[in-house]
Amino acid sequence: MILYFFSGIILGSFLGVLAKRIPIHQDFIYSRSECDHCHVKLSALDLIPFYVLIFNKNKCRHCTKSIPIYHSLFEILTGSFVLIFNLTIGFKLTTIYLFLLCVMSLTLSLTDFLYMIVEPKILYPLSFIAYLFFHLNHSFSIHNLSTPFFILFFFLILTKFMPDGIGGGDIKLLIIWSLFLNLTTCLVIILLASSLGIIFIFLSQYIFHKPIQKLPFVPFLTFGFIIATLIF
Repeated sequence: MILYFFSGIILGSFLGVLAKRIPIHQDFIYSRSECDHCHVKLSALDLIPFYVLIFNKNKCRHCTKSIPIYHSLFEILTGSFVLIFNLTIGFKLTTIYLFLLCVMSLTLSLTDFLYMIVEPKILYPLSFIAYLFFHLNHSFSIHNLSTPFFILFFFLILTKFMPDGIGGGDIKLLIIWSLFLNLTTCLVIILLASSLGIIFIFLSQYIFHKPIQKLPFVPFLTFGFIIATLIF
């Protein structure tokens, strides 16, 4: 189990690089990670979340400036996800598509958090690959399109009356998920995400007194997606 967790942390480190660099058109293959403040190239040791959190107190050991906590949290979260995925569903040929969808959604959660966008260069390629794996074990039927059409129609109506209710990227993500899921599961995801979003806004505004102007919704959708697909 420890192997799965640390493999997930390594995966999370790579996904974090994708989420941070692709939306701003930075190279993510050849250039090494560096400190956002002093721009010193980071060693392999500097990329280990536990080491940075415990021994460096989440600071760059070169300039001692604080490292954004989301780096370590995202890697630990991804490691936890890989472990839970292995325990609940398991890594099989028939579940690769679901793993890819979850990985894609986690990455898009970070792009939404950082830049308030659902990065198409991440969304479309991973969705396409997941769809290919999905149809290795599922035959195509015209009925499979009923859920995406319903989701599209529902949000077209919603945006008509609530133009700022949900972003276009969020809708695209939901439509892509609906290619793999039934309508009930999609509605559960929306319900979970909306409930979590409302709770978060309430806590932020009335408990911590920090009003939110714009809320990145993909992290809440992703949490709902993982709960609905892995647990239910």
